[in-house]
Amino acid sequence: MMQPNHVISPFRFWLILIALVLTGSFLTTTAIFHVLNIDIIIHMFIYSVLSFLPMIIFRKRKTALLLSLAVAPLSFFFELLHGYESGWGFEWLDAFANNIGIMIGITVGLLVRLKKHFENESAEINALQENSITHHKL
Repeated sequence: MMQPNHVISPFRFWLILIALVLTGSFLTTTAIFHVLNIDIIIHMFIYSVLSFLPMIIFRKRKTALLLSLAVAPLSFFFELLHGYESGWGFEWLDAFANNIGIMIGITVGLLVRLKKHFENESAEINALQENSITHHKL
């Protein structure tokens, strides 16, 4: 089924988010987030979204998990870039928050996949039961 041209695919959205995070790694104007002490929350949120999306986009479990886990080395690379560009150096607390976010995203993604799996399984069982009842009535 083709999507309308104005709707972005989840995979493209995920790639755009990664590009935005990479772009943000070169910005030094994020100091306001440090002052407001929301920097860690932002890191956790961004990386939870980046690791959650592959878990729900890709059908194959292995592919989904590997791409979600691949966000971790990307986060270290982006932190190195940000530390170099900002002059603050590598921030371990930010890297730790990134990885906490990644674990949250993968966990929520696994829960969503499990829920979908059990819903599909339940629907199949119901369909089989209805089919067997229909055959018995005949």
